[in-house]
Amino acid sequence: MNVFIKSFNRPYYLDRCIQSILLNIIDVDLSIIVLDDGTNPKYLERIKEKYPTVEIRLSPFYKAKVDKIEKFVLKGEKIDEMEIPTQFWLSNIANNNEEYFIVLEDDIWVTDKIETRAMIDLMESQNMCMIKLFYFGNSRLISGKLNSVSAYVNEIKPKLVTKNEFLFKNLYLGNPFKIWSILNRFNIKNNGVINYYTIYNVAGAIFSKKYYSHLWKDFSGVVNEDEQLKKALNFYKTEKSVKYGVSKKDVLNTSFTSSATNVFPGIDFNPFIYNDLMNKAWYAGDLDPMSGYPQDILESDIKSLLNKSKNKLASVEEWDKWVNRFKDQYQKIGFSV
Repeated sequence: MNVFIKSFNRPYYLDRCIQSILLNIIDVDLSIIVLDDGTNPKYLERIKEKYPTVEIRLSPFYKAKVDKIEKFVLKGEKIDEMEIPTQFWLSNIANNNEEYFIVLEDDIWVTDKIETRAMIDLMESQNMCMIKLFYFGNSRLISGKLNSVSAYVNEIKPKLVTKNEFLFKNLYLGNPFKIWSILNRFNIKNNGVINYYTIYNVAGAIFSKKYYSHLWKDFSGVVNEDEQLKKALNFYKTEKSVKYGVSKKDVLNTSFTSSATNVFPGIDFNPFIYNDLMNKAWYAGDLDPMSGYPQDILESDIKSLLNKSKNKLASVEEWDKWVNRFKDQYQKIGFSV
């Protein structure tokens, strides 16, 4: 099975992600493919030295993003809005030659055993298009009736207010309330639309090629989760026999103490400065990427590094404020973090 990892400027988490895959995913034909969009070349070289079987592919925006990040860290030059490599993801993931595959992001790691052959057999026998591998205790992300179909997986029978795409669009989409991340994995907009994420995932799942390709059908070149939600609903409505699965327990975890780009007004914390400090510490051997595993990196390790750096844009005090704000937005909509 192919495991795709979307990666951007956090090699310390990429290292953790890869280690966790090798520890837990049981597959004689396992292929790990990193789709990188801006991690410094020397860090990718270290990853390649450590994991020679891992394939690293670079996005068309790779060099420009590496240069922008370096100029910001060294000279304080402003980072303009950066393009998202959607076509790069599409060509590598949706068009790969495997019928079933896993999509992760660099700050997601595997916490328990996954036997891919058993999962594929289950998906084929049950006509499942997706198995969610985590949902943080948020039952609204698996809204509906759950039926046990194996020792490890429940089938979800989705409970949706409407299957009508026109009504769905006008009832739920276009709301200005947005919460981005986990790497834009859930982008929940309001309490009504959240149930529709039962039939949709960006990453953190096993996907069938037919389903994943449908999400990107008539791709416009811009990431638009509203459009993908509509396509997920269209798939659910037209593929009447298709089923959706969820792992009976979370077998993945992710970070709520870090972000690639997320900033908050009134908090003097810069994620680019923070990640630069963490990247350098990891590269120097001063940060164990498996610190705290299977939970997130130990706060004591992070705070020790931040105290040593004495950078005002990544102080312990501002980091604490940032983490509390970041977690709070997810806790308010039902996530157990």
